[in-house]
Amino acid sequence: MSAYEEENLRWSEVLVSCDVGAWELDPTSLILRFSPSGQKILGIELAKFETFSHFAEYFAEPYKAPIQKIFNRLIKEKVGFDEFFKLKNDTCIRLKGKFLSKNGRLRFIGTVERTETIEKTSVVAPSSAHYYGNLFEINPMPIIIWDCDTQKIIDGNREAILKYGYTKEALLELSIMDIIPKEDINLNNCFTGAEIVGTEVQQRICQHFTKSGESFFAKMQSKPLLIDGKSCVMELITDFTSQLEAEEQLLDSVQELSDYRFALDESCLVLILDENKKIDYLNRKFLDISGYQAAEISGKSPVVIYEENQALKDCLAAVSQGKMWRGELKGIKKKRGVFWIDTVITPFKDNSGKTYQYIWVGYDVTEKHKADESLFKERFLLRSIIDNLPIQIYVKDIMGRHIINNKTQYRDFLGAETEEETLRKTVFDYFPYEVAKKMTVIDRHVIIEGQSVKNLEESYTNANGQLRWFLTSKVALKNASNKIVGLVGMTRDVTDRKEEEAVLQNLNTELTKKAKALEQSNQELEQFAYIASHDLQEPLRMITGFVSLLEKKYSSKLDEKGIQYMHFVVDGATRMRNIIMDLLTYSRVGREGEKLKETDIGEIISNALNLQKTLIDQKGANISVGPMPKLKVPVSPLNQVFLNLINNSLKYQLEGATPRIKISAKERKDSWEFSVKDNGIGIPPKSQDKVFILFSRLHANSKYSGTGIGLAMCKKIIENLGGHIYFKSKENEGSTFYFTVPKEIF
Repeated sequence: MSAYEEENLRWSEVLVSCDVGAWELDPTSLILRFSPSGQKILGIELAKFETFSHFAEYFAEPYKAPIQKIFNRLIKEKVGFDEFFKLKNDTCIRLKGKFLSKNGRLRFIGTVERTETIEKTSVVAPSSAHYYGNLFEINPMPIIIWDCDTQKIIDGNREAILKYGYTKEALLELSIMDIIPKEDINLNNCFTGAEIVGTEVQQRICQHFTKSGESFFAKMQSKPLLIDGKSCVMELITDFTSQLEAEEQLLDSVQELSDYRFALDESCLVLILDENKKIDYLNRKFLDISGYQAAEISGKSPVVIYEENQALKDCLAAVSQGKMWRGELKGIKKKRGVFWIDTVITPFKDNSGKTYQYIWVGYDVTEKHKADESLFKERFLLRSIIDNLPIQIYVKDIMGRHIINNKTQYRDFLGAETEEETLRKTVFDYFPYEVAKKMTVIDRHVIIEGQSVKNLEESYTNANGQLRWFLTSKVALKNASNKIVGLVGMTRDVTDRKEEEAVLQNLNTELTKKAKALEQSNQELEQFAYIASHDLQEPLRMITGFVSLLEKKYSSKLDEKGIQYMHFVVDGATRMRNIIMDLLTYSRVGREGEKLKETDIGEIISNALNLQKTLIDQKGANISVGPMPKLKVPVSPLNQVFLNLINNSLKYQLEGATPRIKISAKERKDSWEFSVKDNGIGIPPKSQDKVFILFSRLHANSKYSGTGIGLAMCKKIIENLGGHIYFKSKENEGSTFYFTVPKEIF
């Protein structure tokens, strides 16, 4: 055996000889183990216990509950113990316990030893006699002791008897539930049962009843006791009714103040200055609007967040004098922008009259300022517009006095330099009595009857003796209650217009006379043309007839020169007849109205081509016609246009050339555009401005026949329909004639 083992054995024998045993508690399994000497002291044969309750069965009452409590406290709170207990065999023991923590390992260990008596304990009280005596006699608080198991009151001091109004004997007949209402029973359940033995003093507030039925709120200090082995509770009772009522009133006041503050913080901006006029507090709304953090401006002057203007100077002056002040202050936001606060500043003073703080309460009126500024701009703009309008605008009250006059009214009409000169004055201050009276009659009609006057023509002779004409409108001016409070008038000087109307009337009269004369002239011209064409045709027919007879009977007697002369006479008479017929047709264009008819334009072109069939066949012409629309048009005039254009395209060709003609249509926004394109001789540039002139011939009659009326007739027809005609041409390459026909002809 080693020296170390011998030393351990020696000390073990010492402990056994001294009647001291050891124990250890496994922190994981909570199994309690005892050394052999420990088993001997406890008088048990088991070396270990699975549960504390099993171990507690070896102890006498009332030590069973405390033995479990101290072990639970050691495990949970790491609190050691040194206590005295009594076993069921009346053996008195001393039980010690502690915890060790080494290298991360936790151990619960202790000793057990036999004693002659129980000298002290902190978990079990001595007999009830220890608690009586002077405590019950001198304590000014009511004290009641009641049994935890039966809930019977087992004692009460003199103050308790006085408080509840019972005799000592009657009090001891009561249960604790007789002085506590049933609804509060749950509050006291924690005081019943053996489990409260050894707990600390606890406090509760319960409602109590006296013998007379009066109730009061009591603060109870409860201390668990063991009296003659019974679990009891000693109650120290304090009447808490007055204090509770005061606390409830205080809570109500605090809640009310809290509500006020909440309402204030939600609706107002609050700033508090200390006695040195430095910022001590800003509420959340103020911080949110200004953009500052409290720490950034705390302890600084209000000029940090307000614009230094006259209002702020007046405000700070009032603060310096300890006076109240109200006004609007302009704040400067931390990150650009401004805000406006309608502020009331109230100084708070102590009993000596010294101001110890200043409370600034205000409303955010930024939007109101924006609205006012916008309204000012609108009024300024409106006034600028009114003053610069070239008409007179004015407002009068119910007495006819001017309260608003624009610049045209006061300067040009009333002859004043400023508007102020004309305010509160009437028309009698500016016009002759008769003229002013006439104006007043109209004004009274508008104000009294509430009926408007619109576009009333008036004439007045001004100070220079000039007659001026005016066009006036007046309406009643009403307030928010729909009551007439005056009138608004607008007057425009229409003298120039009246003079222009007079000139125009004279021009219209002249024009009417000339139109009648022109109409008569046109009628005479048309009649002349018609008569002339008929009268001229008779001698032409006679000349043509006799020349034909002359040629038939005497041609054999005429030489070649005579025959040629005879041919000239016949040809001239024929051309003269054609000119007369074309002239007659031209004069009738637009004079004889033809009804509009829904017509396929392709059919009109087909008819025109049929009329030219002989010439088309002679020339071997190649003619193409594109898709054509249906339009509501006068058929004959449009047929004449296509006939003339197609005839020209066939006629004006280079010798030996094959005519190629293309007729097409293209839709425009309000019209259809038609074109007739050919490969003819074209039109020389120098002659293009003469194309649509009546009787204008661009080529010799010997080479190309015609009267020079066809294109002039086309132009007159198309323009009468509301369209227009034009062309594009290159000499020796051909021409394209374009004309438009409206989709709706009126």
